[in-house]
Amino acid sequence: MVKKIIFSAAICFGLLHSLQSEEVRSTIVTYPTPTNLVTSPIFTVKVNATDVWTEQVGGDGMEGLNVANFSCSGPQTIKLTAPSNISSYVIRPKSRGIVAKVNGRCITFTIPGPQKLYIEIDSLPHLAIFANPLEINPPKQGDAGVVYYGPGTYDVGAINLQSNQTIYIAGGAVVNANIRGTNLQNVRILGRGILNGSVRISSTTNLEVDGIFIRHSGRGWVNTLTDCAHSVYRDVKVFSYGTIWGTDGIDPVSCTDFTIDDCFLRCRDDCVSIKSSDENHITDSITVTNCAMVGWSHSDGITLGFNLEGLVQNVLVQNCDILYARGQGHTGGHSAFSIVCDNHGEVRNIRFEDIRVEESIEIKNLELIVTEAQRYGQRNPRPGHIKGVYLKNIQWENADKPFVIAGIPFNNHMVEDVTFDNCRVAGKLLTNPTDADFQIEFARDIKFIPSTKMTKKIRSNE
Repeated sequence: MVKKIIFSAAICFGLLHSLQSEEVRSTIVTYPTPTNLVTSPIFTVKVNATDVWTEQVGGDGMEGLNVANFSCSGPQTIKLTAPSNISSYVIRPKSRGIVAKVNGRCITFTIPGPQKLYIEIDSLPHLAIFANPLEINPPKQGDAGVVYYGPGTYDVGAINLQSNQTIYIAGGAVVNANIRGTNLQNVRILGRGILNGSVRISSTTNLEVDGIFIRHSGRGWVNTLTDCAHSVYRDVKVFSYGTIWGTDGIDPVSCTDFTIDDCFLRCRDDCVSIKSSDENHITDSITVTNCAMVGWSHSDGITLGFNLEGLVQNVLVQNCDILYARGQGHTGGHSAFSIVCDNHGEVRNIRFEDIRVEESIEIKNLELIVTEAQRYGQRNPRPGHIKGVYLKNIQWENADKPFVIAGIPFNNHMVEDVTFDNCRVAGKLLTNPTDADFQIEFARDIKFIPSTKMTKKIRSNE
């Protein structure tokens, strides 16, 4: 269903006192309600007075997620109705600055256009709003090279990709399948529908995954991309639930020129995990941008590691919101974001910029560590090295959680050349390691800009 509304704004031009109307077109596209899925018993959602079907996936407690999924352009007024009067709410990411009006059981707010929100109301299970961009020239049924899934439910089991092929999952479609492929070129997985399963693709060039909602309740990473080049995940929503361990959201492994853009991830293990599984394959030019990450159970928002066997370089994480990071792990607990070099890889030229870390961080704000390479029982363990990490315009809300920067005390297996540029904790500018709980050992050249102190020697708590 497509509905359009015209909003007008009057603009006054100085002494001319003339009025000019500026039209902003608002469009919403809703999709047929899929069969065999569970309608949320908690929330109803209206967008510009249009009912949007809201799903409950993953169970009926806090482990479950309620989801309203639609496409739009222009301003959207969203009205949520809860089962009882609302006393408190949080609309995340907080950086969006959305203020709502509460009236009894209803909460109303306006968004300027497509975006992904994570909403907490009282003690209710959480609600995700996926206001997707409109599709531009989507594939049509019968197009050459297109496997088309229109609205409905499909128990496929397995999809084996071929080169120059497009898998299209339309809004209102649910495909129950695992997608697999290797040694491919020019592959696309598109749409606004749902994939219940996982994606595992290797040795592929020009992979594009755009728009779909992927849910996975079993063991194994949801999206495993190994030795892929010139590839992109864009506007993809990922929800992993059920099993705790090994349910990462998106894992580029030994990839080059790989972009993850405008994605939402709520995962029971790491949301995004960049890895290197082969010392003969360089992991290079990975970009993660404009994403929202909910590290739900035993999860970082984003990590480089644990498995880093080869060279990992030129990684940019930019303009992301990390909403949660929780749970224990092999390094004493998860962090908002991290580099965990638990193998003999060389990690260098890593940049984190314009990142907002919200308050629900359970154990650590940051972790940059080189281990003895035995946390996962690797054969013939050899430690690695981290050099050249630049952190700019990072905001951590939680001042009580530590910043761990640690290497190991032999040979050259340390962390070095780490810069904090205009970074803040609970609003306080970091100018030296005493401004927050920094736990630093076997590291050197830890710098702060603006800086009152600079560490030029190896620091140790021992």
